[in-house]
Amino acid sequence: MDCNRIVIGNNVLFGPRVGLYAGNHATHPEDRVAGGCYSKPITIGDNVWVGAGVHIMGGVTIGRNSIIGAGSVVTKDIPENVIAAGLPCRMIREITEEDRNPDF
Repeated sequence: MDCNRIVIGNNVLFGPRVGLYAGNHATHPEDRVAGGCYSKPITIGDNVWVGAGVHIMGGVTIGRNSIIGAGSVVTKDIPENVIAAGLPCRMIREITEEDRNPDF
């Protein structure tokens, strides 16, 4: 749902069934009945890996080099260089030199 700006950096990997939802409905029921909607931008930094089935909500920024685990719902900003997952998505740990694969 791209009713606002969605910025996707370079070298971003998306698994299947990823959703980017910039738009949302009003919170108050009377506002919803009146058709109230709003939208917020989404920004995904360079080199981010977004796993299968992730949902990213409006107003969220995902920092460069981060990984979002499969099935996560991202409702708040995720910093750079971290692994994050869950419902709601939150940082699990930083990505470090120990994560390097010697075969590359």
